[in-house]
Amino acid sequence: MTVQPHRDLYVLLDGVVAGAVPGRVLLCAPAGTGKTALLGDWLAGPGGNERPAVAWVTLDAADDDPEVLEAGLGAALRCLVSLVLPDTNLQDVSVLDCLRSVRESGRSAVLVLDDAHVLTAPESLRKLACLLDAAPPNMTVILAARNPPELPWVKYIADGSLTVIGWEDLALDRDAAAAIFAENRCELSTQELDAVLELTAGWAVPLRVAAIRISAVGDVPSGVGDVLRYPQPLSDYVVGETVSALPDHLLRFVESTSIVDRFSPELAACLDDANVDLALAERERFCVPIQRFTSADGLTYAWHPLLRAHVRSKLRVTDPDRLARLHAAAGSWFAGSRQPIAAVEHLLAAGDDLAIVDFVYSHGVTAVFDGQGAAILELLGERHSDKRGVRLVRSLEALERNYADAARAHHSTAFAADVVALRPEIAKAFAAALGVEIAVLSGQPMPTDGDVLSDLQIATGIADLDCYVTIQRAAVCMFTRDLIGSERLLRQALAFADIGAHPRLVLRCLARLSIVAGIRGDLVTMTTRAEHALQYAVDHAQLDRIDAFQCVAAVCMDRYLRCEGLPDDSPVYALVFGPGLHQRPDGTTAPVSGGHAEVAFAILEARRSPIPTVDDADAVGRSLIGMLTRGAQAGLSNTFVTPAVAVLLDAGRPAFAGEVVDTAHRVFGENPDVRVARAMISVAQGDSASARDLLDSVLEASEFLHPPLGVRASMLSAVVAHRENRSAEAALAVRRALELAEPNGIVSPFVDSAGDAAELLAGLPPGADHTRAFLDHVQAKLVESNEGRNPGLTRSEKVILAELRTGKPLRAIAQQLHLSLNTVRTHTRNVYRKLDASSRAEALEVAARRRLL
Repeated sequence: MTVQPHRDLYVLLDGVVAGAVPGRVLLCAPAGTGKTALLGDWLAGPGGNERPAVAWVTLDAADDDPEVLEAGLGAALRCLVSLVLPDTNLQDVSVLDCLRSVRESGRSAVLVLDDAHVLTAPESLRKLACLLDAAPPNMTVILAARNPPELPWVKYIADGSLTVIGWEDLALDRDAAAAIFAENRCELSTQELDAVLELTAGWAVPLRVAAIRISAVGDVPSGVGDVLRYPQPLSDYVVGETVSALPDHLLRFVESTSIVDRFSPELAACLDDANVDLALAERERFCVPIQRFTSADGLTYAWHPLLRAHVRSKLRVTDPDRLARLHAAAGSWFAGSRQPIAAVEHLLAAGDDLAIVDFVYSHGVTAVFDGQGAAILELLGERHSDKRGVRLVRSLEALERNYADAARAHHSTAFAADVVALRPEIAKAFAAALGVEIAVLSGQPMPTDGDVLSDLQIATGIADLDCYVTIQRAAVCMFTRDLIGSERLLRQALAFADIGAHPRLVLRCLARLSIVAGIRGDLVTMTTRAEHALQYAVDHAQLDRIDAFQCVAAVCMDRYLRCEGLPDDSPVYALVFGPGLHQRPDGTTAPVSGGHAEVAFAILEARRSPIPTVDDADAVGRSLIGMLTRGAQAGLSNTFVTPAVAVLLDAGRPAFAGEVVDTAHRVFGENPDVRVARAMISVAQGDSASARDLLDSVLEASEFLHPPLGVRASMLSAVVAHRENRSAEAALAVRRALELAEPNGIVSPFVDSAGDAAELLAGLPPGADHTRAFLDHVQAKLVESNEGRNPGLTRSEKVILAELRTGKPLRAIAQQLHLSLNTVRTHTRNVYRKLDASSRAEALEVAARRRLL
């Protein structure tokens, strides 16, 4: 059997021997870790006469007699003297005389006392301590032991003479382990070798036993699987001896804490009533192998994997009830520490179905929002899939993936499943809240029957669940137009943040408050709240949540309404163009950012250029139709219809705009947004009469008009009146549009009708309904946002432009229009100047490119 070298330890020991002070080495590790092999290989190394003189004593129980020990030490020291001073007369030489002779020789000497743990008698330990204290500077005493003898170790540590080598230092590395398996004709893959190393932690004898077992099986993968599944043959010899030597209270502590892979002092105290610090200190005295891990959460411990396997196996046979209780206690502790995966693993091991159901209701919401819902559901598997709480958690997990159909399926079957819960009212509140969110996501009517509303009033005492339920109560109010009640409930839900509600839920409260302000028509507050929510999302690592994207969408729509773009280096811009699609089980896809955000992002992208490209405009139309068909909510989704139609008309896509309006009609009916969108298409097609009828039906109705829609309807009404030469009505309508637009800084409806707006606003004096500053701002945006696309051509100049396209000479145009030739020439020069053209052909080319014809 080849000994695997520890060259780093050889260097360490060489340094101790060469030191200027007496060397004291404690080589302390359990059986089978390679203590004796290490020392033998080191002492047999190359070096010739430069190697130290060595005396080796293997102690046994008889040496615990002080007289026997003294005789044995004397014989060993006389052997050393004979090596360093060959001509010395050793008859009747005392131990002190031997030590004096070693000093005088000047040659390095090593005295190895193997199995020093057998020395327990006080007088024997005193004699050993005297030897250590009297050793000369050129002598090193090495004690190899399974646990440290009771010697004054603190004194040796303090004077810097003690070197300690533990089991971790003796652990074999990957190369050494691979060599052992190769020696036994086993070629393990990287993954197989890692698995065996993880189990043995490099413990030499278990590694050799594993190599022998795998070699005997013949098939390496099967042999490795057998070793990993049934490690007891590896652990019984090397661990059994360690465990059998422990006092009862320490053994109980080891058993209790072995049911977890790692334990903190707090978890250990939960599993065992022993003093944790004292137990760990006593563990040192008995040299029970332990691993230490330092992380941001503090120091944790883990017993050696083989020790854990050994103790767990023993408990499983001798005291299964205690094992179940320990797993249940560990599951409860991990649940309270927000480590749901570990909690479920231990609760499953405990086999308590009621505890699992209670965990699902008490911690399932938090686990899903922590991103661990799928992993927990996989652990629970089919065995617990029929439980109502598990199905409700599946529904919430589907909602988090924006998959309303799957959420509805799990939610509906949960009512047919068995209800086993410590508090049934929790199940009612959770189910009712999920039903509301499913309706929100899928665009279904809000559930408003008495039982649902009653269940949404239940207080569960679980911060995350109470916050979630309150948010869904607010959603019912929001989409049934009780905006005051919705805002009040959302503020109540925010209060749960003070008692530890999940940041995901706090973000949702902030996002919904922004949406309520937007539905109410207070766009300034909407944007302010959205920006505050986004900062919260940044601070709490929640930017990947759909609520953050909804806030980005609010900011985007605010920028669109104000005709302001997003800088490329804006963090909001990065969010707009960062998310992609996620695939559903049926192969279809949905935007990660959610439907509303996808539409808002597409509109903002299309508006980055003065004239939207066909591709950008079509992306707006597709995203809106997708959102409307996947799950639109009246009061929110409808606000995107007219901005999307404006983009499509601007890009010369009236047919697609009509398709969008038809889809919106199927979803919302002939509501104001649909009628105004139809009027936009009619205006673009020159059908003023149809547009007038549609707009009058909107403006004369008593129902609330969202501010951007009210501004657009008034502005379109002004355009229609202007084209029909009803100047007074046009002026009144444009004033009404300015009055509605100014409080929220709405500009886009004016820009979307820029050619007509330029004429309507030109020379318009300020009135009580709007300020000069806002009027100037709108006029500046007409120029800035359109870059001459609608360059303020007057009605007469537009007529001349249209006639220029016929190819007629100016004189013929003048005769046809009953104008003087000079007047036609003046209008033509103005058209050329405003289009930055120098000829008729160039003017017509520019006008065609800018869609002025």
